[in-house]
This record gives sequence, C-alpha cells and structure tokens, in this order.
Amino acid sequence: MDLAYDFQRHSESTLFQFIRIKLEDTYPTLANENNDVWQEIVNQANIISFPENTKLLQPNTPCMQFMLLLEGCVRIYQQTRDDREATLYRIHGGDLCVLSINSLIEQKQFGAFAQCETELTALTFSREQFMQAMAIYEPFRVFILKSITRKFNDVLTLIEETVFENLDTRLVCLLMRLAKNSNTDTLYITHQELARELGSSREVISRILKGIEKQGCIKLGRGVIQILD
Repeated sequence: MDLAYDFQRHSESTLFQFIRIKLEDTYPTLANENNDVWQEIVNQANIISFPENTKLLQPNTPCMQFMLLLEGCVRIYQQTRDDREATLYRIHGGDLCVLSINSLIEQKQFGAFAQCETELTALTFSREQFMQAMAIYEPFRVFILKSITRKFNDVLTLIEETVFENLDTRLVCLLMRLAKNSNTDTLYITHQELARELGSSREVISRILKGIEKQGCIKLGRGVIQILD
C-alpha cells in the first residue's frame, strides 16, 4: 500500500499520474482518458488522506463530497442509545458508499457513522462535480447504479439474517466468513469486535462462544479464536 505518499512534495503532473494509476487499479471503468469533461473533473478533484480510526461522518451531518476510495477501508455502522454497534457494510478500494450518494443526491443528512479502519487515501469531488459527472459521463452513471444495486442486495441479506436467523447462527456464519476471507483457521479478533459486527453485547457473544467451544468446534484464547471444526 502506498498510503505514505507525500502529495505536497510532488509536481502536479506527477500527482495526476498517481491518480490515474490508482483509478486504473481500483476503478478501471472510470480510468478512461478519452472523455475531456470527465478528465477535467478528475483533474480538479482533491486527493485526501486520513489516519486509521478517523471518523469521517456521523448521523445528522451533511455529506458534502463524493469519494472514490483509492486505498484503505471504511466501516459504515449504526450505534444504539446503549452504545452497541452494528456494522452495515464496509467500503474498500473500488467500492462506493450508497448512503453518501443518497445524501448527496437528496441533499439529506448522512444516516450512519463512517470510520476509517485503516489509513485511507481517496479522491473527492464536490456535489456539483458529482452531478455533472452523472449527467455527462455514462460509464460513471452506470457504475453508480450498479454499485447501488449491489450494496442494496447486501443490505437486504443483512436484514434477512438479522430478522430470520438467531444470533448463534449469525455468529457461526460470521466466524466462517472471516476464516474464509483471511484463508486461516486462526482468527485474531476479540469478543467485543464480534459483538460490534452483530449489534450485540460482549457478554452475550462470550456466552455463545463458550457454548460453541464446549461442542468442540472452536478453541478460545485471549484475543484469538481457533476454528477446529
């Protein structure tokens, strides 16, 4: 990852080259240089960097910019009055945040928390630039619509799991998904982090994990879970 890139110490032409390379890596359908208007929008965009754990947005605040995430990961989540959290989705390089798009188009408040899970580098556009790109550049418009549809399906799946599956099943599925994504049977994750993902409490998650351990499916350690079966 090239998050240590010092934008201020490089020439404008070098910066444009960096942006084009990153767009080709993360948003290849948007890296086309043949459309002059789109290229002018890209050239006028701002490139920003944030450290890990930075809170980008929170409920009831306006979203003033559209972001193409070049590097890093942003977690979008809700928080209850008793400080429990539930992850809605994550944005990685090449993804879009549908809540921010809705906030931009409808000029409404952002409806969740957005926080950097890693260092972040992104290309940002003003609302006017975003609306102009939607109007004149078809690949951008198609990409936005496809991303909204894909994320909407992900949220529907989350709702179905929350409503129709019990917490035990959701926890087991989460462990299996994490193991598959990391290609390992050893997960370095705390009970609090699992609770945060599922919108539960640490005490409840710990009780369920101990029950799963008694069945011989996992082995618990401090900050680590080993999947046995």
